[in-house]
Amino acid sequence: MDRDDLKRQVQEATDIIQLIGEQVTLRPKGKEFACLCPFHEDRNPSMFVSPQKQIYKCFVCGAGGDVFSFVMNYHKLSFPEALKVLGERAGIEVHDSHQQGEPGQPTVRQKLSEANKCACTFFQRQYQHEQAGAKVRDYVAKRGINTQMLEEFQIGYAPDSWDGLATYLQKRNMPIEDYIEAGLVSPRKTGGGLFDRMRHRLIFPICDALGRPIAFGGRILPDGTLGDKNEAKYLNSPETPLFNKSQTLYGLHLAKQAIIQTRTAVIVEGYMDVVACHQHGVCNVVAALGTALTKEHAHALRHFAEKVVLLFDADEAGQKAADRAVEIFIGGTLDVTIAVLPDGSKDPDELLKLPNGREIWDKAIKDSRDALDYQFDRMKSQFTENDTVAGRQRLTEEYLRKLALQGLEKMSPIRRGLVYERIANLVHLDEKSIGEMVSRLAKTNRPTPPKPQQPAPTPQHPGEAEYLDVMDGDPAMMDPDMPHASDLAPGSFEMADTGAQNQPNVQPQPALTGSAPKVRSRALKLAERQLLGCLLHRPDLFGITLDDGHAFEEAIIPGDMTTDAANALYHVVYERIAAGDTLRLSSLLMELMEQGRQDLANLLTQADADIEKLNMTEPEQLEAVFRKAAEKLLEMRQIDEKLQTRDMALNADSAELQEHLLRQIQEQHRANPSPIRIAGLPRGKS
Repeated sequence: MDRDDLKRQVQEATDIIQLIGEQVTLRPKGKEFACLCPFHEDRNPSMFVSPQKQIYKCFVCGAGGDVFSFVMNYHKLSFPEALKVLGERAGIEVHDSHQQGEPGQPTVRQKLSEANKCACTFFQRQYQHEQAGAKVRDYVAKRGINTQMLEEFQIGYAPDSWDGLATYLQKRNMPIEDYIEAGLVSPRKTGGGLFDRMRHRLIFPICDALGRPIAFGGRILPDGTLGDKNEAKYLNSPETPLFNKSQTLYGLHLAKQAIIQTRTAVIVEGYMDVVACHQHGVCNVVAALGTALTKEHAHALRHFAEKVVLLFDADEAGQKAADRAVEIFIGGTLDVTIAVLPDGSKDPDELLKLPNGREIWDKAIKDSRDALDYQFDRMKSQFTENDTVAGRQRLTEEYLRKLALQGLEKMSPIRRGLVYERIANLVHLDEKSIGEMVSRLAKTNRPTPPKPQQPAPTPQHPGEAEYLDVMDGDPAMMDPDMPHASDLAPGSFEMADTGAQNQPNVQPQPALTGSAPKVRSRALKLAERQLLGCLLHRPDLFGITLDDGHAFEEAIIPGDMTTDAANALYHVVYERIAAGDTLRLSSLLMELMEQGRQDLANLLTQADADIEKLNMTEPEQLEAVFRKAAEKLLEMRQIDEKLQTRDMALNADSAELQEHLLRQIQEQHRANPSPIRIAGLPRGKS
């Protein structure tokens, strides 16, 4: 079988849904599946996988392809390596001859991977050695680790020797510099030669998502004969191009499926705890590698977990870990809770060995508390112990400053409001005051970015800059309390109080060049995206009648949007719904990408995400958002028309035409008062 035939066979034997589902959580979306894209910092599902076409595509970062490209990009492999991985996964033998033809020399990552693989084999052989491994096997038996766990975690033994691994490698003419770079051996400072970094230790291989060893952790064993007896209990490999401990979680390759199924990841402290949990059937458990939890760890979990349970001791170290957890997860999409084992339980390993250990464990996980609640209860206990006004003020300010620094303002409005409510009840302040304090503290501790040295744009007309400021002030919707056009302040235009014969007194103005600019505010763009997103979720809204009595399909037509992309996308959606075609997000995205319209695909994804963020459960809520968005667009169209009429008046060739057009504007104001102040018409003379 040649290479092309082998590739075809492997591809046909590999289901892309199952393959990608092993790495991230996939959710049905019509005929396709959607997920958080693993190739960029994705907060809303933007990657779609098609089971019919056996391809994937991210409509934000552009990543896409077939099963081979996914494995190559996700695991950073060459094509021959990806072919071998997928072949082994499908039970298809891939010979070395099929691997040939890769240009260039092996990369650093490839050489380090091979070095770690060889070292792992050495450690496992030493564990099984009749004499050398006798002590470590006795130790493992006492710890109650069974044979299945030894095999699944590839546990081995570094012999009680200065150069056991170094000698093994030298006899096989292996490139020793690769083992030095991998942190497996080190050159002697004097006398030449090499020595092993790990000696007389139980070895826990640290693996990547494919289960390949990328580093090692070693637990020192009792009764060793070498080295300093005060050396660290645990020793990890140094960081390499393959291994970054702040990004790696021990046991994740074995825990992924259980995490995806339960949507929950439990983080414990050490290697033995992870092994013990898996042995007792608790398989959604991982461990940080002797470091504090990091944002990279959170990022690694968010692709297949919705909740993270942190198992900490109820001591000061555990409390600090809880504080760190809040800081890591507070602005993210994962829920984080704190679980505390009952008194007398030293660690999960010891707990799960008890007759009712699994029952106690399950209860501790079930009763785990929200990290913010955990933090809040500590503050409450401090309040109880400190009954002075000054002391409570200090505690309140310290706690709010901590929350501000941790990014409380990044939380969802609902959750943030609940936090404010709890604090307000405790310190007897109103929620608004609490929110203002947090905002002030956040600004105080936030570095001020340098302002760009660019001149401000010159307004086309007096009052126009004010108009733009009003429009951009609220990125969501216009301020309902904004004065109406009839309440125009001095500086806009005035009418003489002479009854039916009112005539505007016009102060001559220099002619303006060009038409009035079309305001393209954040409010407008959000309204357009919400309109599109609502139609995606409920195409039937296309047929509703607006509050002013106009049919929606006649009131807002293609061409009414503020950008070319929004107009083009709305045209596609408009035509589909008008023709009675089924409107599916995933299918539409695929079609847009096939047409090379990445810009429209991005906009469509964002529109869908805007609606998903609102987390609406009732159809009436979606319709309310839709009506509000439509109202916004119609209001802005009225304003644009009035501005254009204003500019025509100001550029008119004669005073008579100016007066006619300004009178027209006044009539428009009376008939359709706008909630936004109309900017800068010249002030008349009495």
